[in-house]
Amino acid sequence: MNRTPSTRLFHRFMRSAKAATSIEYALIAAGIAAVLVGVIASLGGNVAAMWTAIKTAFN
Repeated sequence: MNRTPSTRLFHRFMRSAKAATSIEYALIAAGIAAVLVGVIASLGGNVAAMWTAIKTAFN
């Protein structure tokens, strides 16, 4: 089988112990990002309402 250089590099990376560690860190980062998106989405309406109230109070 004649693999391209990028395919060979990918397969070598996947066999590496560093690959497992980097994949684990990527999954942790993705989980943290998902939680942050959820928190920001749920609080977004409350924060917008707070700034609207502040703006109204100054007018």
